[in-house]
Amino acid sequence: MMAKIWKKEPAWLEKKRQLAVILQSRIPTLPGQEEWVDYWQKKATGLSRDWLSLQEGGLTAMPLEEAVNEYSTLLQENLMEKAIFWQDNQLAAMHLANIDCGQFIYLRPQITQERPVVFSPHLNSANTHNIIVISAGANAVIEERMVNDTLLPSYEGTEILVGANAHVTYRQANRSTSKNIYRTIHAYQAHGSTLQFEVASQVQTKATVDLYSFLDGQNTQWATTIALGGTQHLTALVDGFGKGTFATLTQYRDSEAVTGAPFKVKAGEPLPISEDIHPLKELASSERWLKQIMTAE
Repeated sequence: MMAKIWKKEPAWLEKKRQLAVILQSRIPTLPGQEEWVDYWQKKATGLSRDWLSLQEGGLTAMPLEEAVNEYSTLLQENLMEKAIFWQDNQLAAMHLANIDCGQFIYLRPQITQERPVVFSPHLNSANTHNIIVISAGANAVIEERMVNDTLLPSYEGTEILVGANAHVTYRQANRSTSKNIYRTIHAYQAHGSTLQFEVASQVQTKATVDLYSFLDGQNTQWATTIALGGTQHLTALVDGFGKGTFATLTQYRDSEAVTGAPFKVKAGEPLPISEDIHPLKELASSERWLKQIMTAE
């Protein structure tokens, strides 16, 4: 029996964590995963503070630890099931077993959130997990700015679930002292939705950045702009189908320090995709938010 990570965990989460451990050996390995998994055996639960907690209009935000109880059904169906798949590889399964903090954001249908929703917790965690659920027809800008003081190899997971005809901009500028970060940002998009990623990934030592979206039906669009500073490996994959559905990836990167395979379709049918790669120093002033973040550091 595993010890509970949170004092109050719903039965489904306890079972799901146990399942991740039991089934681990049957799940495909991820090359190099031991760099993370071996450190997590020691079971040091992280500390965290300053998660966003609010309830206004159609918007709810709370720490994931509370949300698994208060939004139990929603999270039972969606936590690591539709965007980051816990059965994809052993690293993802072990992350699920060890999640010890995170942010939950839920925007109800047809709500337009005028101001960006920003969460900027301070943590010391090797397994943090954020889940953002944007309902059909809603509009929002979400900004994630975590500061993580862990020195352990860490997994930062963020899942964004976007309802039909919703329009979302998701920005990330996390800072971490971790010696090796696995930074996963995955999405699921229902038909007619648009999702824009603006990601500033700067690292002191090294990181893997893993981007993915599933575009479920026609007129669904995913556009990512990412700026990578420091030694990193980038994996960017997409799946989906439908008329008028496409994905684009624009990278600004230090060609010496950043490696990675080309942007491609993961498993599904062919999809129109395009990729542009530029030197980091050419980060355009049109990318105002990214440029501001990358030059401020």
